[in-house]
Amino acid sequence: MCFSAEASFVTAAVLIPTGLACLKESLAVNKSYWAFALLPFLFGVQQLLEGVVWLTVSEQDSVWLWFATFCFLFFSHFLWLVWIPFTSLLTESNKFKRKLFIGLSIVGLVFGVSMYIPLLLQTDWVAVSIQKDSIYYDVKLIYDAILPRYASTIIYALIILVPLLLSSDRYHKVLGILVTVSGLLTWAFFGLVFISVWCFFAAIISSYIFYQVVLTRHRLPSN
Repeated sequence: MCFSAEASFVTAAVLIPTGLACLKESLAVNKSYWAFALLPFLFGVQQLLEGVVWLTVSEQDSVWLWFATFCFLFFSHFLWLVWIPFTSLLTESNKFKRKLFIGLSIVGLVFGVSMYIPLLLQTDWVAVSIQKDSIYYDVKLIYDAILPRYASTIIYALIILVPLLLSSDRYHKVLGILVTVSGLLTWAFFGLVFISVWCFFAAIISSYIFYQVVLTRHRLPSN
């Protein structure tokens, strides 16, 4: 298998302490980077949840399966849409870009709430299975009646990628480029299981933050 419970748990075991180390470093050097530094930790928690999904997906009536699934979807369908623009906002000094990132954070909040809350109210809108050696989250969105799914995906990607790519901060820009490339490759080769695979690749890529913040001499700009 390309992906498995073991892969998710190992990734989580690496990223959770990595994210805490990044957070500690950012609080010591420049507190405006705390949300950015916490990304590996959050991705690690999401991968931990997907590990539980892997272990329980064969038991469709399992409480643990649906708890882990909806917690995973909280990250994928809500949190990232708010957190990523917010991280760029915290480190941005350009007034125009700050206004743009505030706007994208609000759009992300509204878009995320409108996608995630209906799933909690209509649990039959979510189905989980294994497809192509990956977890397939078959999720219905309220926008499906008015928008083709690829349009919703593009809106989602823009909310996340625009703040990273347009950020004045080089750390955000590099992360944005890496996540963009991984997203395009995931779309091309893992389209059916896009949610799971892109989140996994993004989690791995978030280790870049540890490299830049903790390991190299090119540390965060000081306050």
